[in-house]
Amino acid sequence: MNTNYSNKLDDLPGFALMADMMSMMELENRYYAKQSLKNLHHAGLKALFQAMNFDLANLSATDFLYGVSPAVTAATRADNIKLAIDFLMCVDDSDDIKGLTKELIKANERRKEVQAEALQALKPLFDESNKVVIVVDSSLGAGMNGLVAQELSKTFNRPAIVLGVSDDGDMLKGSFRGLEDFSMLELLDNCENTIYAAGHDAAGGVQLLKTNLEQLQQELNDKLSDFEADDSLYYDLEFNLSDVNESLINYLNEFYRITGNKFKQGKFLIKGLFVSDKKLMGKSANTVKVDCDKIQLMKFKTDEEYFNSVPVFSEIEAIGSLNINVWKVYKPKFKVTKTLQLFIDDYREII
Repeated sequence: MNTNYSNKLDDLPGFALMADMMSMMELENRYYAKQSLKNLHHAGLKALFQAMNFDLANLSATDFLYGVSPAVTAATRADNIKLAIDFLMCVDDSDDIKGLTKELIKANERRKEVQAEALQALKPLFDESNKVVIVVDSSLGAGMNGLVAQELSKTFNRPAIVLGVSDDGDMLKGSFRGLEDFSMLELLDNCENTIYAAGHDAAGGVQLLKTNLEQLQQELNDKLSDFEADDSLYYDLEFNLSDVNESLINYLNEFYRITGNKFKQGKFLIKGLFVSDKKLMGKSANTVKVDCDKIQLMKFKTDEEYFNSVPVFSEIEAIGSLNINVWKVYKPKFKVTKTLQLFIDDYREII
C-alpha cells in the first residue's frame, strides 16, 4: 500500500505520554519522550513551538509541559475541541497552520487570565484549619476546575477540590488534585459522602450530593487528622552566584531535559544574590522580575503582595530552576542576547 504512517507520526507518542503525566522514571516512556523532542516533524507542533519562542533544536520536556501542551488543551477547556483537532491534524505544512496557531495562543492567554482571576477570588474562601481545600464555583466550567484545583493545592500545600453545581442543582461535580504523599483518588473513593471518584492517584474527577458538601469536608478532615501541610522547599544542589554561568546551566538542563511525573525538574539553591531592582509584569500583573547582578529571578503566577515583599538593595538566597533566555533581534542588525534566569519557587532575605 506504500504507506509509512508509523515513521511519519513517530514524534507524537512521547508528547502524548508527557501530556498524560505518565511516569518519566520508566525507560520506555523516556525513550519516546526523547524521540518526540529530538525528532519533531509534526508541522503544527513545530509552528506552535516557534510561535511561543522555543528553540526547535534544543527542546525540553518543560517546553512542552508548560508551553505547548497547555496551549493545545486551552482550546478544549474553552469548549472548542474542533480547534484542537484541526490543529493536531496539521501533520504536514498547510495554509491553515498559522491561523490555528494564533487561535491557540489567544485561547491560552485567555486561559491564563481566567485561572489567575479564579485563584485570587477563591483563595480568601479557604479555611486553613481544613485538611483539604474544597471550593464551589460554577462559573469556571469543567475545563478549568482541574487547573484551578492544582493552583490551590500548590498555594496551600494540601489536596484541593474545585466543584460546580450540576444542571439540576442537586449534584456537585468537579476535579481534584492531590499530593505525592498519598493517593487522593483512593481516599475519595473510600469516602461515604462521594458518589464516585475516578482518574489518577493525584488527579481526577469527583461527584457528590450538594447536601453532603459539609459532611465530605468533615470526613476528609477526620481521615487526614494526622496530615500536616508541608510548605518546606527542597532542592537538589546549591551554588553561589559566582559559580553560575551559561556552561553550568546548559549542563544541568541537558541532564533534566526529560522530566515529568516522578522525575521532577531540578531545583537549585542559589546564594550570594543582591537585589538591585524589581518589576511587576504581565497583563494580569502576576509575574515578578528581580534583577540580581548577572542573573534575573522570575516568579510566575504571583501577585502584587509578593512583589511588594521583595526587598531591594538587600542580599537574598533563592530556590528554583535555572534557565537561559535567548532573545533574537533581526533588524536593523541580527543580534542574540542571552540572559541567565532563575525561575524561583521562593526566596529568603539574609539578615
